[in-house]
Amino acid sequence: MGGASVSDGGEGTRSPVKIFGNIFISFIGAGVLGLPYAFKEAGVLEGSFILIIVGFLSFRGMMLLIKSKQFCSKTNISRMELTPPGAREEDQVELLERSRDSAGQEVNYGDLCQIAYGDRGKNIVDWAIIISQIGFCCAYLIFISENLAHYYHGLEEGDVVDDTLKLPFLLLMIPGLISLSLVRKLHKLSIFSLFADFANVFAYLVVFWFDFEHVSTISIHPKEMDLNGLPFFIGVSIYCYEGAGMILSLEASVAKDYRSRFSTIFALSITAMSSLYILFGVCGYLSFGPETHSIITLNLPVGPMPLMVKGCLCFSLFFTYPIMLFPVIEILERRLGTVNHFWKGNLLRASVVILSVIVVLIIPDFSTIMVLIGATCCSLLAFILPSLLHMRIFKGRHTRQQLIEDYVILIFGCLGTLIGSIDALKRLGIIPGTDFYILSSIL
Repeated sequence: MGGASVSDGGEGTRSPVKIFGNIFISFIGAGVLGLPYAFKEAGVLEGSFILIIVGFLSFRGMMLLIKSKQFCSKTNISRMELTPPGAREEDQVELLERSRDSAGQEVNYGDLCQIAYGDRGKNIVDWAIIISQIGFCCAYLIFISENLAHYYHGLEEGDVVDDTLKLPFLLLMIPGLISLSLVRKLHKLSIFSLFADFANVFAYLVVFWFDFEHVSTISIHPKEMDLNGLPFFIGVSIYCYEGAGMILSLEASVAKDYRSRFSTIFALSITAMSSLYILFGVCGYLSFGPETHSIITLNLPVGPMPLMVKGCLCFSLFFTYPIMLFPVIEILERRLGTVNHFWKGNLLRASVVILSVIVVLIIPDFSTIMVLIGATCCSLLAFILPSLLHMRIFKGRHTRQQLIEDYVILIFGCLGTLIGSIDALKRLGIIPGTDFYILSSIL
Protein backbone atom coordinates (compact mmCIF):
# COMPACT_ATOMS: atom_id res chain seq x y z
CA MET A 1 0.00 0.00 0.00
CA GLY A 2 2.25 2.71 -1.15
CA GLY A 3 2.58 5.48 -3.60
CA ALA A 4 6.30 5.89 -3.98
CA SER A 5 7.86 5.09 -7.29
CA VAL A 6 9.42 1.70 -7.81
CA SER A 7 12.30 1.68 -10.18
CA ASP A 8 14.94 -0.83 -10.97
CA GLY A 9 16.95 1.57 -13.03
CA GLY A 10 18.41 0.85 -16.44
CA GLU A 11 16.47 -1.68 -18.48
CA GLY A 12 14.50 -3.11 -15.57
CA THR A 13 14.60 -6.44 -13.80
CA ARG A 14 14.12 -9.90 -15.31
CA SER A 15 14.30 -11.74 -11.99
CA PRO A 16 10.96 -13.39 -11.05
CA VAL A 17 12.06 -13.49 -7.40
CA LYS A 18 12.84 -9.77 -7.36
CA ILE A 19 9.59 -8.90 -9.14
CA PHE A 20 7.64 -11.05 -6.66
CA GLY A 21 9.49 -9.43 -3.75
CA ASN A 22 8.85 -5.90 -5.01
CA ILE A 23 5.13 -6.59 -5.35
CA PHE A 24 4.90 -8.34 -1.99
CA ILE A 25 6.75 -5.62 -0.06
CA SER A 26 4.76 -2.86 -1.78
CA PHE A 27 1.42 -4.35 -0.72
CA ILE A 28 2.12 -5.71 2.77
CA GLY A 29 1.67 -2.94 5.34
CA ALA A 30 0.29 -2.12 8.76
CA GLY A 31 -3.19 -3.21 7.68
CA VAL A 32 -2.32 -6.85 8.30
CA LEU A 33 -2.06 -6.07 12.04
CA GLY A 34 -5.77 -5.19 12.07
CA LEU A 35 -6.95 -8.38 10.37
CA PRO A 36 -7.39 -10.49 13.56
CA TYR A 37 -9.80 -7.85 14.89
CA ALA A 38 -11.60 -7.81 11.53
CA PHE A 39 -12.06 -11.59 11.78
CA LYS A 40 -13.45 -11.07 15.28
CA GLU A 41 -16.04 -8.70 13.80
CA ALA A 42 -17.03 -10.82 10.79
CA GLY A 43 -16.22 -14.43 11.68
CA VAL A 44 -13.76 -16.95 10.28
CA LEU A 45 -15.72 -18.32 7.30
CA GLU A 46 -17.17 -15.01 6.17
CA GLY A 47 -13.85 -13.21 6.59
CA SER A 48 -11.88 -15.81 4.64
CA PHE A 49 -14.41 -15.75 1.80
CA ILE A 50 -14.37 -11.93 1.60
CA LEU A 51 -10.56 -11.80 1.56
CA ILE A 52 -10.43 -14.23 -1.36
CA ILE A 53 -13.08 -12.29 -3.31
CA VAL A 54 -11.48 -8.89 -2.64
CA GLY A 55 -8.05 -10.26 -3.52
CA PHE A 56 -9.29 -11.68 -6.82
CA LEU A 57 -11.19 -8.53 -7.80
CA SER A 58 -8.23 -6.35 -6.78
CA PHE A 59 -6.01 -8.39 -9.06
CA ARG A 60 -8.45 -8.11 -11.94
CA GLY A 61 -8.94 -4.38 -11.35
CA MET A 62 -5.21 -3.67 -11.38
CA MET A 63 -4.78 -5.79 -14.50
CA LEU A 64 -7.36 -3.51 -16.16
CA LEU A 65 -5.03 -0.59 -15.45
CA ILE A 66 -2.07 -2.41 -16.98
CA LYS A 67 -4.09 -3.44 -20.06
CA SER A 68 -5.31 0.14 -20.52
CA LYS A 69 -1.76 1.45 -20.36
CA GLN A 70 -0.50 -1.21 -22.78
CA PHE A 71 -3.33 -0.45 -25.21
CA CYS A 72 -2.44 3.25 -25.24
CA SER A 73 1.22 2.32 -25.74
CA LYS A 74 0.75 -0.09 -28.65
CA THR A 75 -2.29 1.22 -30.51
CA ASN A 76 -2.58 4.22 -32.79
CA ILE A 77 -5.75 5.16 -30.97
CA SER A 78 -7.60 8.20 -32.28
CA ARG A 79 -6.84 11.06 -29.92
CA MET A 80 -10.16 12.69 -30.79
CA GLU A 81 -11.90 9.51 -29.64
CA LEU A 82 -10.53 9.89 -26.11
CA THR A 83 -10.22 13.67 -25.79
CA PRO A 84 -12.94 14.67 -23.31
CA PRO A 85 -14.96 17.86 -23.79
CA GLY A 86 -13.01 20.84 -22.46
CA ALA A 87 -9.63 19.06 -22.44
CA ARG A 88 -6.74 20.59 -24.36
CA GLU A 89 -6.04 18.40 -27.38
CA GLU A 90 -2.30 19.20 -27.31
CA ASP A 91 -2.10 17.81 -23.76
CA GLN A 92 -3.75 14.60 -24.91
CA VAL A 93 -1.32 14.36 -27.85
CA GLU A 94 1.65 14.71 -25.50
CA LEU A 95 0.35 12.00 -23.17
CA LEU A 96 -0.48 9.60 -25.99
CA GLU A 97 2.92 10.15 -27.60
CA ARG A 98 4.62 9.55 -24.27
CA SER A 99 2.64 6.33 -23.82
CA ARG A 100 3.89 5.10 -27.22
CA ASP A 101 7.50 6.21 -26.73
CA SER A 102 9.39 3.11 -25.69
CA ALA A 103 12.33 5.18 -24.45
CA GLY A 104 10.27 7.84 -22.73
CA GLN A 105 8.76 8.29 -19.32
CA GLU A 106 6.23 5.64 -18.33
CA VAL A 107 2.58 6.62 -18.16
CA ASN A 108 1.27 6.65 -14.59
CA TYR A 109 -2.22 6.32 -13.12
CA GLY A 110 -2.91 10.05 -13.32
CA ASP A 111 -1.76 10.17 -16.96
CA LEU A 112 -4.16 7.37 -17.88
CA CYS A 113 -7.07 9.20 -16.28
CA GLN A 114 -6.05 12.39 -18.06
CA ILE A 115 -5.91 10.56 -21.40
CA ALA A 116 -9.40 9.16 -20.83
CA TYR A 117 -11.15 11.89 -18.86
CA GLY A 118 -9.00 15.02 -19.14
CA ASP A 119 -7.89 17.20 -16.23
CA ARG A 120 -10.93 16.20 -14.20
CA GLY A 121 -9.85 12.56 -14.27
CA LYS A 122 -6.30 13.40 -13.22
CA ASN A 123 -7.60 15.61 -10.41
CA ILE A 124 -9.71 12.76 -9.03
CA VAL A 125 -6.75 10.37 -9.03
CA ASP A 126 -4.42 12.93 -7.47
CA TRP A 127 -6.78 13.70 -4.60
CA ALA A 128 -7.60 10.03 -4.03
CA ILE A 129 -3.88 9.28 -3.74
CA ILE A 130 -3.35 12.27 -1.43
CA ILE A 131 -6.16 11.27 0.93
CA SER A 132 -5.34 7.54 0.92
CA GLN A 133 -1.61 8.08 1.53
CA ILE A 134 -2.30 10.51 4.38
CA GLY A 135 -4.75 7.93 5.73
CA PHE A 136 -2.03 5.25 5.69
CA CYS A 137 0.29 7.66 7.53
CA CYS A 138 -2.43 8.30 10.13
CA ALA A 139 -2.77 4.56 10.70
CA TYR A 140 0.98 4.39 11.32
CA LEU A 141 0.79 7.22 13.87
CA ILE A 142 -2.07 5.51 15.72
CA PHE A 143 -0.14 2.24 15.84
CA ILE A 144 3.08 3.83 17.11
CA SER A 145 1.42 6.05 19.72
CA GLU A 146 -0.80 3.25 21.07
CA ASN A 147 2.09 0.82 21.45
CA LEU A 148 4.38 3.42 23.04
CA ALA A 149 1.63 4.46 25.47
CA HIS A 150 0.90 0.81 26.25
CA TYR A 151 4.54 0.21 27.18
CA TYR A 152 5.26 3.52 28.95
CA HIS A 153 2.24 3.31 31.25
CA GLY A 154 2.92 -0.34 32.08
CA LEU A 155 -0.40 -1.62 30.79
CA GLU A 156 -1.03 -5.35 30.84
CA GLU A 157 -1.89 -7.67 27.98
CA GLY A 158 -5.22 -6.68 26.45
CA ASP A 159 -5.58 -3.38 28.37
CA VAL A 160 -7.24 -0.59 26.40
CA VAL A 161 -5.11 2.49 25.70
CA ASP A 162 -7.00 5.70 26.47
CA ASP A 163 -6.75 8.36 23.76
CA THR A 164 -5.35 10.92 26.20
CA LEU A 165 -2.39 8.62 26.91
CA LYS A 166 -1.41 8.68 23.22
CA LEU A 167 -1.33 12.47 22.86
CA PRO A 168 2.17 13.10 24.32
CA PHE A 169 3.70 10.50 22.01
CA LEU A 170 1.96 11.97 18.98
CA LEU A 171 3.37 15.39 19.83
CA LEU A 172 6.86 13.97 20.45
CA MET A 173 6.91 12.38 16.99
CA ILE A 174 6.17 15.61 15.12
CA PRO A 175 9.74 17.06 15.03
CA GLY A 176 11.25 13.77 13.83
CA LEU A 177 8.58 13.23 11.18
CA ILE A 178 8.92 16.79 9.89
CA SER A 179 12.70 16.33 9.65
CA LEU A 180 12.29 13.12 7.65
CA SER A 181 9.67 14.72 5.40
CA LEU A 182 12.17 17.44 4.42
CA VAL A 183 14.24 14.86 2.51
CA ARG A 184 13.82 15.70 -1.18
CA LYS A 185 15.22 12.51 -2.74
CA LEU A 186 13.42 9.23 -2.16
CA HIS A 187 16.57 7.13 -2.62
CA LYS A 188 18.06 8.74 0.51
CA LEU A 189 15.37 6.97 2.52
CA SER A 190 16.02 3.58 0.89
CA ILE A 191 18.26 2.32 3.70
CA PHE A 192 15.45 2.93 6.20
CA SER A 193 13.04 1.15 3.88
CA LEU A 194 15.32 -1.89 3.77
CA PHE A 195 15.60 -2.04 7.57
CA ALA A 196 11.84 -1.55 7.83
CA ASP A 197 11.18 -4.54 5.57
CA PHE A 198 13.39 -6.81 7.69
CA ALA A 199 11.79 -5.48 10.89
CA ASN A 200 8.32 -6.20 9.51
CA VAL A 201 9.15 -9.79 8.54
CA PHE A 202 10.73 -10.46 11.95
CA ALA A 203 7.79 -8.92 13.82
CA TYR A 204 5.12 -10.80 11.84
CA LEU A 205 6.91 -14.12 12.41
CA VAL A 206 7.10 -13.51 16.16
CA VAL A 207 3.42 -12.52 16.30
CA PHE A 208 2.62 -15.81 14.53
CA TRP A 209 4.64 -17.65 17.15
CA PHE A 210 2.76 -15.97 20.01
CA ASP A 211 -0.54 -16.72 18.27
CA PHE A 212 0.17 -20.44 18.12
CA GLU A 213 1.48 -20.45 21.70
CA HIS A 214 -1.62 -18.69 23.02
CA VAL A 215 -4.32 -20.49 21.02
CA SER A 216 -4.70 -23.37 23.49
CA THR A 217 -5.70 -20.98 26.30
CA ILE A 218 -8.88 -19.80 24.54
CA SER A 219 -11.86 -21.89 25.57
CA ILE A 220 -14.56 -19.88 23.75
CA HIS A 221 -15.45 -21.25 20.34
CA PRO A 222 -14.87 -18.53 17.71
CA LYS A 223 -17.85 -17.34 15.69
CA GLU A 224 -17.90 -18.54 12.12
CA MET A 225 -20.08 -15.79 10.62
CA ASP A 226 -21.54 -12.43 11.62
CA LEU A 227 -23.31 -10.50 8.86
CA ASN A 228 -23.19 -7.30 10.90
CA GLY A 229 -19.40 -7.37 10.53
CA LEU A 230 -19.56 -7.77 6.73
CA PRO A 231 -19.26 -4.05 5.79
CA PHE A 232 -16.40 -3.49 8.23
CA PHE A 233 -14.47 -6.48 6.93
CA ILE A 234 -14.94 -5.40 3.30
CA GLY A 235 -13.46 -1.98 4.08
CA VAL A 236 -10.49 -3.49 5.92
CA SER A 237 -9.90 -6.02 3.12
CA ILE A 238 -9.85 -3.32 0.44
CA TYR A 239 -7.40 -1.34 2.59
CA CYS A 240 -5.08 -4.35 2.87
CA TYR A 241 -5.03 -5.08 -0.89
CA GLU A 242 -4.91 -1.51 -2.19
CA GLY A 243 -1.91 -1.11 -4.46
CA ALA A 244 -3.44 0.46 -7.54
CA GLY A 245 -1.37 3.59 -7.04
CA MET A 246 1.78 1.46 -7.25
CA ILE A 247 0.96 -1.19 -9.83
CA LEU A 248 1.93 0.72 -12.98
CA SER A 249 5.28 1.67 -11.39
CA LEU A 250 5.84 -1.96 -10.41
CA GLU A 251 5.08 -3.13 -13.95
CA ALA A 252 7.35 -0.39 -15.35
CA SER A 253 10.24 -1.65 -13.17
CA VAL A 254 10.24 -4.91 -15.18
CA ALA A 255 12.35 -5.22 -18.34
CA LYS A 256 10.19 -4.57 -21.41
CA ASP A 257 10.88 -7.98 -22.93
CA TYR A 258 9.84 -9.64 -19.65
CA ARG A 259 6.57 -7.79 -18.99
CA SER A 260 4.46 -10.49 -20.61
CA ARG A 261 5.20 -12.61 -17.51
CA PHE A 262 4.28 -9.88 -15.04
CA SER A 263 0.61 -10.91 -14.79
CA THR A 264 1.56 -14.47 -13.80
CA ILE A 265 3.99 -13.28 -11.12
CA PHE A 266 1.45 -10.73 -9.92
CA ALA A 267 -1.22 -13.45 -9.63
CA LEU A 268 1.16 -15.60 -7.57
CA SER A 269 1.92 -12.61 -5.35
CA ILE A 270 -1.77 -11.92 -4.72
CA THR A 271 -2.34 -15.62 -3.95
CA ALA A 272 0.54 -15.61 -1.47
CA MET A 273 -0.74 -12.40 0.14
CA SER A 274 -4.26 -13.79 0.43
CA SER A 275 -2.94 -16.93 2.12
CA LEU A 276 -0.84 -14.84 4.51
CA TYR A 277 -3.73 -12.51 5.33
CA ILE A 278 -6.12 -15.37 6.08
CA LEU A 279 -3.56 -17.28 8.13
CA PHE A 280 -2.46 -14.22 10.10
CA GLY A 281 -6.00 -12.98 10.71
CA VAL A 282 -7.52 -16.34 11.66
CA CYS A 283 -4.60 -17.34 13.90
CA GLY A 284 -4.68 -13.99 15.68
CA TYR A 285 -8.41 -14.22 16.29
CA LEU A 286 -8.30 -17.88 17.37
CA SER A 287 -5.51 -17.02 19.81
CA PHE A 288 -7.23 -14.17 21.64
CA GLY A 289 -10.92 -14.71 20.84
CA PRO A 290 -13.33 -11.96 21.91
CA GLU A 291 -10.44 -10.11 23.60
CA THR A 292 -8.73 -9.44 20.26
CA HIS A 293 -7.76 -5.76 19.96
CA SER A 294 -7.91 -3.55 16.87
CA ILE A 295 -4.09 -3.80 16.81
CA ILE A 296 -2.98 -7.37 17.51
CA THR A 297 0.31 -6.33 19.17
CA LEU A 298 -1.68 -4.91 22.10
CA ASN A 299 -2.67 -8.52 22.90
CA LEU A 300 0.94 -9.64 23.25
CA PRO A 301 2.08 -10.40 26.82
CA VAL A 302 4.60 -8.30 28.72
CA GLY A 303 8.17 -9.45 28.13
CA PRO A 304 11.40 -8.87 26.21
CA MET A 305 10.33 -10.56 22.97
CA PRO A 306 6.94 -8.80 22.63
CA LEU A 307 8.70 -5.54 23.46
CA MET A 308 11.19 -6.22 20.67
CA VAL A 309 8.33 -6.91 18.24
CA LYS A 310 6.58 -3.67 19.10
CA GLY A 311 9.88 -1.80 18.87
CA CYS A 312 10.62 -3.25 15.42
CA LEU A 313 7.17 -2.36 14.10
CA CYS A 314 7.27 1.16 15.56
CA PHE A 315 10.72 1.69 14.02
CA SER A 316 9.52 0.30 10.70
CA LEU A 317 6.39 2.44 10.49
CA PHE A 318 8.13 5.60 11.71
CA PHE A 319 10.62 5.45 8.85
CA THR A 320 8.02 4.24 6.36
CA TYR A 321 5.91 7.33 7.13
CA PRO A 322 7.98 9.77 4.99
CA ILE A 323 8.08 7.25 2.13
CA MET A 324 4.28 6.99 2.15
CA LEU A 325 4.06 10.79 2.33
CA PHE A 326 6.39 11.27 -0.65
CA PRO A 327 3.75 11.03 -3.44
CA VAL A 328 1.51 13.42 -1.49
CA ILE A 329 4.28 16.02 -1.38
CA GLU A 330 5.07 15.51 -5.07
CA ILE A 331 1.46 16.09 -6.12
CA LEU A 332 0.92 19.08 -3.83
CA GLU A 333 4.20 20.73 -4.84
CA ARG A 334 3.30 20.37 -8.50
CA ARG A 335 -0.14 21.83 -7.90
CA LEU A 336 0.96 24.67 -5.60
CA GLY A 337 4.10 25.53 -7.56
CA THR A 338 6.53 25.12 -4.63
CA VAL A 339 8.94 22.69 -6.35
CA ASN A 340 11.64 25.36 -6.77
CA HIS A 341 10.87 27.24 -3.54
CA PHE A 342 12.90 25.69 -0.72
CA TRP A 343 11.23 27.31 2.30
CA LYS A 344 7.72 27.12 0.86
CA GLY A 345 8.38 23.43 0.21
CA ASN A 346 9.53 22.95 3.80
CA LEU A 347 6.41 24.70 5.10
CA LEU A 348 4.23 22.47 2.92
CA ARG A 349 5.91 19.32 4.25
CA ALA A 350 5.57 20.41 7.86
CA SER A 351 1.92 21.32 7.29
CA VAL A 352 1.09 17.88 5.86
CA VAL A 353 2.72 16.16 8.86
CA ILE A 354 0.76 18.34 11.29
CA LEU A 355 -2.43 17.67 9.30
CA SER A 356 -1.95 13.91 9.70
CA VAL A 357 -1.57 14.36 13.48
CA ILE A 358 -4.76 16.45 13.60
CA VAL A 359 -6.63 13.71 11.70
CA VAL A 360 -5.44 11.15 14.27
CA LEU A 361 -6.73 13.36 17.09
CA ILE A 362 -10.13 13.46 15.35
CA ILE A 363 -10.20 9.75 14.38
CA PRO A 364 -7.98 7.98 16.95
CA ASP A 365 -9.08 4.41 16.21
CA PHE A 366 -6.86 2.21 14.02
CA SER A 367 -9.65 0.02 12.65
CA THR A 368 -11.93 2.98 11.86
CA ILE A 369 -9.18 4.70 9.87
CA MET A 370 -8.62 1.45 7.96
CA VAL A 371 -12.24 0.92 6.99
CA LEU A 372 -12.83 4.61 6.15
CA ILE A 373 -9.82 4.86 3.82
CA GLY A 374 -10.42 1.37 2.42
CA ALA A 375 -14.07 2.02 1.60
CA THR A 376 -13.51 5.43 0.01
CA CYS A 377 -10.18 6.21 -1.65
CA CYS A 378 -8.86 2.65 -1.90
CA SER A 379 -12.11 1.38 -3.40
CA LEU A 380 -12.07 4.26 -5.89
CA LEU A 381 -8.46 3.56 -6.95
CA ALA A 382 -8.69 -0.24 -6.96
CA PHE A 383 -12.14 -0.90 -8.46
CA ILE A 384 -14.17 2.07 -9.65
CA LEU A 385 -11.60 4.02 -11.68
CA PRO A 386 -9.88 0.97 -13.29
CA SER A 387 -13.21 -0.34 -14.61
CA LEU A 388 -14.29 3.11 -15.87
CA LEU A 389 -10.91 3.65 -17.53
CA HIS A 390 -11.02 0.26 -19.21
CA MET A 391 -14.55 0.83 -20.48
CA ARG A 392 -13.65 4.22 -21.95
CA ILE A 393 -10.26 3.32 -23.47
CA PHE A 394 -11.57 0.06 -24.95
CA LYS A 395 -14.92 1.56 -25.97
CA GLY A 396 -16.32 -0.38 -28.94
CA ARG A 397 -13.57 -3.01 -28.64
CA HIS A 398 -14.87 -4.97 -25.65
CA THR A 399 -15.95 -8.56 -25.82
CA ARG A 400 -19.11 -9.30 -23.88
CA GLN A 401 -17.08 -11.10 -21.21
CA GLN A 402 -14.77 -8.10 -20.76
CA LEU A 403 -17.70 -5.73 -20.41
CA ILE A 404 -19.32 -7.98 -17.80
CA GLU A 405 -16.05 -8.06 -15.86
CA ASP A 406 -15.82 -4.26 -15.96
CA TYR A 407 -19.33 -3.89 -14.59
CA VAL A 408 -18.83 -6.53 -11.87
CA ILE A 409 -15.71 -4.73 -10.61
CA LEU A 410 -17.43 -1.34 -10.85
CA ILE A 411 -20.54 -2.49 -8.96
CA PHE A 412 -18.44 -4.18 -6.27
CA GLY A 413 -16.42 -0.99 -5.82
CA CYS A 414 -19.55 1.14 -5.51
CA LEU A 415 -21.17 -1.26 -3.01
CA GLY A 416 -17.93 -1.47 -1.01
CA THR A 417 -17.77 2.32 -0.86
CA LEU A 418 -21.40 2.62 0.24
CA ILE A 419 -21.60 0.02 2.98
CA GLY A 420 -18.01 0.52 4.18
CA SER A 421 -18.50 4.28 4.51
CA ILE A 422 -21.76 3.77 6.40
CA ASP A 423 -19.98 1.41 8.81
CA ALA A 424 -17.15 3.91 9.37
CA LEU A 425 -19.61 6.76 9.97
CA LYS A 426 -21.51 4.56 12.43
CA ARG A 427 -18.31 3.82 14.34
CA LEU A 428 -17.54 7.54 14.45
CA GLY A 429 -21.01 8.17 15.88
CA ILE A 430 -22.02 10.38 12.94
CA ILE A 431 -25.00 8.18 12.03
CA PRO A 432 -27.08 5.95 14.35
CA GLY A 433 -26.12 2.31 14.49
CA THR A 434 -29.69 1.08 14.17
CA ASP A 435 -30.10 2.62 10.73
CA PHE A 436 -26.97 0.86 9.58
CA TYR A 437 -28.08 -2.56 10.75
CA ILE A 438 -31.35 -2.19 8.83
CA LEU A 439 -29.33 -1.43 5.68
CA SER A 440 -26.96 -4.30 6.45
CA SER A 441 -29.83 -6.77 6.69
CA ILE A 442 -31.22 -5.54 3.35
CA LEU A 443 -27.83 -5.97 1.63
